Amino acid sequence: MFNYKVPGFSGKINTKTLSIVMTVLYVLTIIPLLVLGHFNWLSADDMSMAYKAHEYYINGGNIFGLIGYVIKVTADEYMNWVGYFFSATLSSLCPGIFGEKLYFLVVYEIIGMLTLGVCYFFNALFVHGFRGDKHLANVVSMATLMVIIQSMPFGMPRVEAFYWHSGAINYMFMFGLGLLWVGLLIRVVFDKKEGSGKGKLLWACILGFLLGGANYMTALELAIVSVLVLVILGLRKSGFITVEGLSEDGNKNLKLLWIPAVLNLMGFVMSCLAPGNKVRASEVEGFGAVKSILIAFYDVFDICINQYLRWEVILVMLLLIPVFWKLSESIEHRFEHPFIFALFALGMSAAGIVPPLFATGSVEAGRLLSIFWAEFVVMLELSIFYLIAWVRQTVLGRQMGQNSGSDMEALSGNSALYMCVLFLIIAFGAALCIKADPHYFSATSACYDIASGNAGTYRQESMERLSVLTDDSVSDAVLDEYTVKPSMLFFSDVEEDTDFWINIVVARYYHKNTVLLRKN
Repeated sequence: MFNYKVPGFSGKINTKTLSIVMTVLYVLTIIPLLVLGHFNWLSADDMSMAYKAHEYYINGGNIFGLIGYVIKVTADEYMNWVGYFFSATLSSLCPGIFGEKLYFLVVYEIIGMLTLGVCYFFNALFVHGFRGDKHLANVVSMATLMVIIQSMPFGMPRVEAFYWHSGAINYMFMFGLGLLWVGLLIRVVFDKKEGSGKGKLLWACILGFLLGGANYMTALELAIVSVLVLVILGLRKSGFITVEGLSEDGNKNLKLLWIPAVLNLMGFVMSCLAPGNKVRASEVEGFGAVKSILIAFYDVFDICINQYLRWEVILVMLLLIPVFWKLSESIEHRFEHPFIFALFALGMSAAGIVPPLFATGSVEAGRLLSIFWAEFVVMLELSIFYLIAWVRQTVLGRQMGQNSGSDMEALSGNSALYMCVLFLIIAFGAALCIKADPHYFSATSACYDIASGNAGTYRQESMERLSVLTDDSVSDAVLDEYTVKPSMLFFSDVEEDTDFWINIVVARYYHKNTVLLRKN
């Protein structure tokens, strides 16, 4: 009945150009978060965990002596309160101990480590492990970071992931460092540069042991990785499996990979067996091991998929399909078990939430939910990549990697059209969501807090409080209640009860007899 012709799309997307566009987009989206960090202020456990380090520094201690002193403090904490020695050490080194105005550095160190960890991991996996395109690997990294940061659930997960030092350094920082460590393990074996694996092996050994003493969510997941490394080495030695694409140096380094794996497990066991854990465990009650595991699997579906997997995250995953298709073009490794890998990814996502369920029976804290979400995003992307690579190999068989020249450096016209359409849909949908709710994305929420003046007011009122707390003539400090509580910055505050734990912590930190909140 009708005769019509749809205009074709013959353009291609150069992989380098796409990588640059995604990098610029990522940088633009984190700038508001970094700017907002300059209005940030320490609170609650920032003045508890870092109290002794702060006392040492203001009483004439120097930077080098401070590190040794903090290690001593960590040893005391290990014996009397917490086992995760690495996290406890970094928690004590809050930027605020050198001056409250330096607390803005928190968001830089957290987003910096998360960015480094994600980029290093995907580069190690796709470029060095699978010999894929470095620009496409960077596209995946940028997409991952934007989803983790911008689609982070509203409320405490954002605050505790990026702005509250005591929570962020213990969880999101360690998550990024953990990805870096896994990337190091990959590059120890598959690095092309002759002799470079030895230095990376040394760093993998050091970080492996230290990360065994990270928060138990991250530490458990990395311990699972270490066990898998030992299993693979054992199966390889027995001749049951082979590892492909190894150089002579890579083959030698592979035989040494058991060292960082064992050191990581040693650190993890040392953390779990800390005497301080018994003291802390006596104050809380969690679920049994089996129940914790079952609830953890349920929480992956209920929290990550049902609550957090929003429309833009799904579209970004769809956007990555042609990227993964192109990445798998020249990979010689055969992907034959997508269902098994999907189960593994699900198990890894669930494993992270088992420790808090086992210890306290709760996962409500924002810092826990933040890395629960981040881990889920990474495992979801790896599952999609595995599935796409399997489909491509199943459909095309061994007829892969036949293109050369510019074709190897560009996505096809159909892929370009597909990605452009999805970009437009995401942009249009994002505009509608921001119009309805300025806090929908982390960047727009930061912009709102800044533009509305809430962040500036919060900073000014914090400075006014500081003038009271540092006034030697005041022994019983009375602090006015904040008139604003920025959604991305505010964590917790003192109360009208001088015996409330935060009041006690603040009073001790600033050498006051009591601290009291005065309601407006």
